Amino acid sequence: MSLLPLLVVLALVGTVALGAFMTRPPVPSLETAVAAARRHARRTSWVAVGLGVAAALGTAATSSTLAGGLGVTILRTPVVYAVVHVLVLAIGELTWPRPVGEVRRARLVRRGLLDAAPRPLLQLALGAAALAAVTVTTGGLLANPDGRSLTYTVGDGGAGTRSWSSSPFPGWFYGRPAAVGLLLVLAVALAALWIVATRPAVATRDDRVESALRRASAHRVLRAATGALLFDTGGLVFITGTSMPDAAPGPFQALGVVLVVVGVALVLAGAVVACLRAPDVPAPAPAVPVA
Repeated sequence: MSLLPLLVVLALVGTVALGAFMTRPPVPSLETAVAAARRHARRTSWVAVGLGVAAALGTAATSSTLAGGLGVTILRTPVVYAVVHVLVLAIGELTWPRPVGEVRRARLVRRGLLDAAPRPLLQLALGAAALAAVTVTTGGLLANPDGRSLTYTVGDGGAGTRSWSSSPFPGWFYGRPAAVGLLLVLAVALAALWIVATRPAVATRDDRVESALRRASAHRVLRAATGALLFDTGGLVFITGTSMPDAAPGPFQALGVVLVVVGVALVLAGAVVACLRAPDVPAPAPAVPVA
């Protein structure tokens, strides 16, 4: 039951991929190649958003049937959105319109996996992944054996010993599914970026257009993956902060407030990043007639 919404959406993704491949129109000239590429990228982007939202809503709607309950469902929902979103984008790259007929120019360019990736988004994704790793590991080490609560004890167990406990806390109960989901997001995003880097170039005389189209594709992949990383990391940091004042009163209360603020900021940043518009693609330069 827990995988049913994702399986349904993945079936839709496969149907979209087959339809795109079977109905992909040929591009007869260099002049129309860029226009066709723009339309294809725009349509793929909208389909990716639509199917991603559908998968996320389906996951959220089945929170009562998913293992771990509401807390794990909240962490899983952005992961499902990002995975489906990026898979659709990857399919769009694999079905990119190709020119037919006479091609007057062919470029041999060696492209690396991350060459087209926007540096700010890439750095943000790597930073969020590192913070997620630290948060999950720290929470797992500090949590009680149940993996979802925290206990703070003052004293040696004799008279005057005091203990405070709080739950939920991001131990392994929450950290493990979050880590697995985020690793899946990273793996799918890297695979999609590889497809972006290796797909055939658009037939155009203007190198700026070809580079811009590839950068826009990489941006769409990274914004979904980075948004999920920021959202889940922020959620884990937020829960850590809300647990600390109850489980460890005193000097830890201020740290708890800081973590709550940081967690909220990360969640909001994830929502903003997931909606960032892809960079514009310039119009191709007009052909210069030969004198």
